[in-house]
Amino acid sequence: MKKAQVKKNLIFTALTALAAGSAMAGNPERQGQSGAMQLTVNGFARSSGWGWANAAGVSGVEAMYLNPAGLDNAKHGTELIFSRTQWLSGSGIGVNNFGFTQRIGSEGEGGSLGVSVMQFGIKPIDITTETNPYGGLGTYRVNMTNIGLGYGKSFSNNISAGIVFRAVTEGIPDAKAMGMSLDAGVQYSTTLRPAAKAVKKNDIHFGIAVKNIGPDMRHTGDGLSFKALLQDGTFDKTMQVKVDKIKLPSLLCISGSYDMKLDGSPDVYNNRLTVGFGFTNFAYSANQTTLGLEYGYKDFLCLRAGYVIQKGTFESDYTKRTSAYTGFSGGISYDWRSGGGNVFTLDYSYRATNPFNGTHSFGVRIGLGGGE
Repeated sequence: MKKAQVKKNLIFTALTALAAGSAMAGNPERQGQSGAMQLTVNGFARSSGWGWANAAGVSGVEAMYLNPAGLDNAKHGTELIFSRTQWLSGSGIGVNNFGFTQRIGSEGEGGSLGVSVMQFGIKPIDITTETNPYGGLGTYRVNMTNIGLGYGKSFSNNISAGIVFRAVTEGIPDAKAMGMSLDAGVQYSTTLRPAAKAVKKNDIHFGIAVKNIGPDMRHTGDGLSFKALLQDGTFDKTMQVKVDKIKLPSLLCISGSYDMKLDGSPDVYNNRLTVGFGFTNFAYSANQTTLGLEYGYKDFLCLRAGYVIQKGTFESDYTKRTSAYTGFSGGISYDWRSGGGNVFTLDYSYRATNPFNGTHSFGVRIGLGGGE
């Protein structure tokens, strides 16, 4: 066996073993015991339209959330994305996302670097105290931000791997927590019946990703201290509240997809239908199974839909469900292409909820150079 092939097999085996080990982390008794749940929010408009069903085929900037193995699979040498999400419309929460990837050297040689920034915009909250329970003392804001730095590399036309290091911070002005997390993933693509495929190649995709692996976080700050009277009130002293550590919401995602060619002519590939599947094992919340479809026409129009199944999804009474999301998601993308392989894309996705008025994501993607 060639050395290159041995190297690919070792990488694939190592990441699969890492993912399999992480899958044993969760159980129903631990649900709701983690923090930093911002790490489980997909703020990108393109991939969120069918959720984890596309973790096997996602590429470019959005791979930094779903599966970092796709970082080096972008069609463009440089890719930038700006996205705005109205999270649970009516809650007053907005999510701002920015990211870019840059290919290093020639395609397939140096890999790709990526940077992503996610920031939650939460409307001001009234300050209340025991003596002023109705406010009137001003307002404060909750800060939730994470910044990721990733690297991905394609080892051949079939297999790629990637990793993302992420800095996480959240809190209020006088009590904050900071931490670090690690994401890692692998993607594998192959062609079903290659001898019969003239224009459709690498139509089967498989991916594994582990996310949010890292040390516990802990809140610190003046907001956790208070004045206490000691010795029958003869003097007071500042006391510090002891707080528990925060577990990161680690998860494992296994995903697969298949591209179907809908054109009758063997030499034409204008109409594509991709069927996707994803299983996500959450260490501290209910597991999810995602089914998804994406229709693509001539690489400039994409329509997608997904459905997430988890405990309580089919309950009509939302108080019996484990999530505000009711399962359905959908989205649309439109590309404008120019000379030199550059592309400008508008993306939109919707995720149904009950209560609230759903989650809406809007995105702009710019790809520079190297496009097909």
